[in-house]
Amino acid sequence: MKKQAYAVAAAVDSIAAAVRGTRSVRKVTKTSLMPALAVATPPRDPGMALGLAGSWAGDVALLGDSDQAFRTGLFSFLMAHVGYTAALARRSEPGSRKAVVPILTASAAGAAVFARAAGPLGRPVALYVLTLGTMVAAASTARGTGARRVFGGAALFAASDALLGASRFVLSGRAARVASAGVMPTYTAAQWLLHTGFARRG
Repeated sequence: MKKQAYAVAAAVDSIAAAVRGTRSVRKVTKTSLMPALAVATPPRDPGMALGLAGSWAGDVALLGDSDQAFRTGLFSFLMAHVGYTAALARRSEPGSRKAVVPILTASAAGAAVFARAAGPLGRPVALYVLTLGTMVAAASTARGTGARRVFGGAALFAASDALLGASRFVLSGRAARVASAGVMPTYTAAQWLLHTGFARRG
């Protein structure tokens, strides 16, 4: 029942995010996502707990559309990824770091692209992208039960943020709306995979 509650909240919020005029609904659905996930998979690692808390703060901040709301959300999710990276690094195993350099290289390239597109927000966006890339790199070092789920969650997180960045800074019109509609389904799936995968490894 606890898992189903998160799935329902994620589905409803993903639909609401794709429909105009649903902000009042999303104040309930979006802010309930991380608490529901915490109930379904209680974090037993301080890094994962920080990840949940930072993500919840980011979810709340990004209910707004202003640049200040975006900055607050960016910082909140940056702290979340610091927590996730610390937790995942503690589960790293020797000889599991072959993908780290390619992932960090790709994140550096992405940081440069989005920093240029983001204009005045370029520096914080670049820092965020690099932090996100570090989290994905840490996830790539996971081994054992739940490892594929953890890496899949990290990769989906990157995909979700790429869609968010593209819809806000790169695309316009219908293309931006289509990209924006993909943000929440990939984000909620990413969080689920990260936390349930990490719990399996524990």
